Amino acid sequence: MSGVLLVSFKQAVRSITLILLPLSFVSLVAWATAGSSTGNTADPLRAALWFFLIAHHIPLDLSLSNSAISGTFTYFPIGALLIPFLAIRSGYRKIVEEHGEFDSRGKRKLILALSLSYALLGTILSLLATGSTVAAPFYLVFPILFFVAAISAFLSSNLLPDHGLKFPWQRALKVSWIVLAALIGVGGLLFSISLAWHFTTVLQLTQVIEPGIFGGLAFLAVQILYLPNFAIAALSYLAGSGVVIGQGSWLSPFVHRIDEIPAIPLLGGLPIQAHPYLVLIAGLFISCGVVIARYSESIYSDPVEQRRFYLATVIFIALLTLAIARASSGELLSSNLPSVGPQWWLMPLLLTFEVALGIALKISWPIVIRKIQESRSSIKESS
Repeated sequence: MSGVLLVSFKQAVRSITLILLPLSFVSLVAWATAGSSTGNTADPLRAALWFFLIAHHIPLDLSLSNSAISGTFTYFPIGALLIPFLAIRSGYRKIVEEHGEFDSRGKRKLILALSLSYALLGTILSLLATGSTVAAPFYLVFPILFFVAAISAFLSSNLLPDHGLKFPWQRALKVSWIVLAALIGVGGLLFSISLAWHFTTVLQLTQVIEPGIFGGLAFLAVQILYLPNFAIAALSYLAGSGVVIGQGSWLSPFVHRIDEIPAIPLLGGLPIQAHPYLVLIAGLFISCGVVIARYSESIYSDPVEQRRFYLATVIFIALLTLAIARASSGELLSSNLPSVGPQWWLMPLLLTFEVALGIALKISWPIVIRKIQESRSSIKESS
């Protein structure tokens, strides 16, 4: 076990270095081109550590001299999770190349050791990044880093079970993932169309920032990493739960209540008025429920198994939707923006209801048709 710990510690250092080196370079170039007369060379290194924490979705508390941009930063780009995943996967594969393939038990030990080492080193680095202006809650850093590292290493280790789907809850989990991924894709497609339609607004927001060459490249990378957030927000909008951009705002097909938007180019794709006709897209979510019900009827002939499958599917869709809605929303640096993103509590309720409604319609429709036919037959016989 000590050998596994040593190897894992070395690769944890390597994985963190793979993340921090490019972040430090970008931060150093941005700091140098900014031309600050009061800063020092420690500032870009500290900023790289902040970006490292942000990539792992660790909340930051900001207490800047300007109260307008002081608050909590929890609105993170979901796409940034790809950075630690690739770094940890590289570390795991390096271990396999040097020491050979492990059995299932060895893989579990390796994942645990690598995750613990990664989380411990990341927590120590977070203490170096803590200051009077920016700080990360110490009690959250280690568990979040451990969770991200464990999931990344697990996905890299091919420890996923390769046996067939035997139980209703297993099929329900797979179907829920597929349906939700497809719906997020639809949301991303429609947001892309809206972004192209309001491209002039996007350009205006970009010109307001004037980030420069290097700053512009970094800003473009950040916008790309935020695209999954906006795809999920678009899905929330289409489901009817809408999105919020700050205090008192709400954008949905029926409501358009917003005073101003931050100077973020992607926000140029937001609708400029209510669009009630988009509620018809809710039929897509209902049709997903119909497809799920048809799939269940083709797999299970036992009504008890079907009911278990339906119940598990609805529960998984609710939980997965809650997870992605919560991950794609948060506070954006200021008390004026306490909530940005989808309505994380309303989105799971509406989306799950619409899918469950489709399942219920598919189940009840044949019964209703049969009842109507029986009533017609009885009327003809009585006449």
